[in-house]
Amino acid sequence: MEHEVVVVGGGAIGACCALELARRGIDVTLLERGGELASGASSGNAGLLCPSHSEPIASPASVRNGLRWMLRPDSPFYLRPRPAVAPWLARFVKASTAPRAREGTRIIRELSLASLELHAELAAEGLNTGFERRGILNVYETEPRFASARAHAEHAGLSVRVLDAEETRKLEPAVGAVVGGVYFPDEAHCDPLAFVYAVGRAAREAGATIETDVEVRRLRRSNGGLALDTSRGELQAGTVVLAAGAWCTHLAAQVGVFLPQEAGKGYHVDLAADAADPEIPTSMDEAHVIATPLPGRLRLSGTLELSGLDLSISAARVEAIRRAAARVFAIDDERPVVETWAGLRPCTPDGLPVIGRPYGVQPLVLATGHARKGLSLSPVTGKLVAELVAGEQPSLDLAPLSPDRFRRLLRPFRR
Repeated sequence: MEHEVVVVGGGAIGACCALELARRGIDVTLLERGGELASGASSGNAGLLCPSHSEPIASPASVRNGLRWMLRPDSPFYLRPRPAVAPWLARFVKASTAPRAREGTRIIRELSLASLELHAELAAEGLNTGFERRGILNVYETEPRFASARAHAEHAGLSVRVLDAEETRKLEPAVGAVVGGVYFPDEAHCDPLAFVYAVGRAAREAGATIETDVEVRRLRRSNGGLALDTSRGELQAGTVVLAAGAWCTHLAAQVGVFLPQEAGKGYHVDLAADAADPEIPTSMDEAHVIATPLPGRLRLSGTLELSGLDLSISAARVEAIRRAAARVFAIDDERPVVETWAGLRPCTPDGLPVIGRPYGVQPLVLATGHARKGLSLSPVTGKLVAELVAGEQPSLDLAPLSPDRFRRLLRPFRR
């Protein structure tokens, strides 16, 4: 079968790409290997839509913390040492300078601000994404970290309120022993799973074809386009949009595109809802844990573990997430657990997404590498991808996000 555009991946990014393409009248088919949309990382994140959290994972602080936490099984950031990760790690360290981190923050914040408004527009259309603009609260358990956050907030260029301990508890009574907070009132959150389902339904209504339980096993060039060998047979496409997260690296390599990504494992623990739960999504800064009120549950999410395509759940990391919630919100171990989950997020070594056509493979568009910002940046990514495919002028500068910014450190050995 021949298709104009095939989107590979049915998470938040892929669903938004399908919606934007279909709304432009483009024949688009989305393929998801799971039994339903959002079968991967998209369903399990914190749901924050927050330009204030725009720092790339590649930064001097990440390098310092990575070294400090290397041997801690419950640390918020962990990289499992293994030979395959060495080239990625070398690029990560090279990218983790203060000037590059500042520029990366600027780029991600620009994307985040544009995407936040697109989230609001989707909700205003009537899409049931769970979008709510209650703001985002960051709380601090130590004076030094609070002082650093205050200084950072002053230069964020966003609407912000710096709160002492009493003001923090007045704003969010669920918060306990903290020294202060920083509140971004214009920010929002949504229900990750509801978002993907709602966007998927809207894409279908706009004319997109969405197929689940279809695994793309191989990608190859064919007749000026690309052929996809799938679990349901072969498809031909004029353009393929790779939005399959951490699995994009393998598929892109099959057509000669080098895409250095590591899978960043994140966790959540969903607890049964309680009347004393926070009403404002709250980030516990020192612990790198976020508490998000969602319908019928309180989601506690956190950690970034670079350990390959490994979906096993570390009891130590789950316990660290629960300890943070116990300290800040006095949530005890007796609260019923609805779900414990882990998912893999695609992380580039410089911490920036990859959006664009790789040189020499014009039928391919990459939409991946969003790390912890996939849900947040999905609407703007869908818009940018659709603009590229439709031949429109991109509404934002894609040069910093180009897949061609990466080059192999060593050429493959050939006999």
